Amino acid sequence: MTNNEQTLSQEPRQAMQDMLTITEELMARIEMETAALAQNDGTAFSMNEPDKEHVASIYDKAAAEFHGRLAEFQNVDSALMNKLQEANASLRQSMSNNVRLLEKVDAKNKKAN
Repeated sequence: MTNNEQTLSQEPRQAMQDMLTITEELMARIEMETAALAQNDGTAFSMNEPDKEHVASIYDKAAAEFHGRLAEFQNVDSALMNKLQEANASLRQSMSNNVRLLEKVDAKNKKAN
């Protein structure tokens, strides 16, 4: 990653690698949150939350930048593009699992109150 103005590298292949790294880090943070929820571990959940929010913010900025530069990535290694697409699919699945678990926890808490 580069300066505050730009999240991804100027070089297209490195920018794609940056996006992959950010995506994988966000997925890891979401999976940590899901595990903490599943184990009813409020401490782990609370400790992970600021990092997850920070990475999510970086991801949002990087994704917007990436989409704005899509034309640059057309000639980049297709294997790397496939890996990024797979990581994004995994991220969507992790987020879906997380939301379902959050909904269950919320419903359980509402019943308890």
